[in-house]
Amino acid sequence: MKNLKKYRFIFSFLAMLLLQSCWYTSGVDDFPEPRYSQYTPITLSRAQLEGSIGMSEPRAMIKAGKIYVKDSFIFITDENKGFHIYDNSNPNAPQLTGFLYAPGATDMAIKNNTIYINQAVDLVAISFNNNEVTVHKRIQNAFPQKLSPDGWQHQVGENEIIVDWK
Repeated sequence: MKNLKKYRFIFSFLAMLLLQSCWYTSGVDDFPEPRYSQYTPITLSRAQLEGSIGMSEPRAMIKAGKIYVKDSFIFITDENKGFHIYDNSNPNAPQLTGFLYAPGATDMAIKNNTIYINQAVDLVAISFNNNEVTVHKRIQNAFPQKLSPDGWQHQVGENEIIVDWK
């Protein structure tokens, strides 16, 4: 009988400790003030996004990202803008030859001669030859909408896609 009282006391004490976090206490942290992103999204319509991939003249790097090497080419990501293409036939002096424009793109992978790009919310398979780009396949909405640089999600229209932030 004495052991039973002892176990009841220990059980009651542990239950009280566990349930303490469930008690309502009024305080400053109960209802935090809503915060909003200080960034504004740059959006494209679905039609604009799907027609936006193409080659252009070399341009200045704005925000360098990942580097990908394939055969005698080097691809350097310019975040949310596209990819700088270098001819690396002479590794001592790589030459910037063009820019693969793909708004909203942040990463790429290459298998055989197909380049896979995550362009904003889509996964796109392309190839390029002699500065001509061919889109082979686009999987729409393979990725979620981009978050702002400070981590906030922004609501946009049904056919609007966030490609960058300002």
